[in-house]
Parts: sequence; structure tokens; C-alpha cells
Amino acid sequence: IVGTTLYHHKIDKRQKKRALRALDKIHDYKILHNDIREENILIDEKGYVYLTDFGMSIRNDDKELFNKEKYELSCLLDCYM
Repeated sequence: IVGTTLYHHKIDKRQKKRALRALDKIHDYKILHNDIREENILIDEKGYVYLTDFGMSIRNDDKELFNKEKYELSCLLDCYM
């Protein structure tokens, strides 16, 4: 993927939504990334967002864990960025 990480890039609302959608999608498969940080979110030259480095990710079937409100994830991403 040609592009850059978020470490050197100011994320806009559209890219933030795409990152959240990607996280939501992996959560649909009961996968926890466990290492979301700027270096693990890539943006290509067209502005598309990619999650990388799933080395610490785990699969978890705990329904309670995945019933959290989506705004919590959004707050976490806002606070981190």
C-alpha cells in the first residue's frame, strides 16, 4: 500500500469514520485488535484507511464484551488521536 500512517497525517472526519467502520467490521467477527495506534492505521493516496498489525489481536466470543455502545469506541479513537 502506497501511503502513510496516521503518525504523520492529520485524520479528517471521513477517514475517522472509515477507521471506525473497519474496527466495527472486525468486531462483527469477534476479533479484538488490541493494538490500535497511529502507526497501525494506514491511509493510501486516495484517502482509504487500512488497519494493520493484527499480531496482538484475539478472537473473543464473549457477548457482553461486544455489546458495548459504539460511542465508546468513537470516544476512545477521539481521545487517542
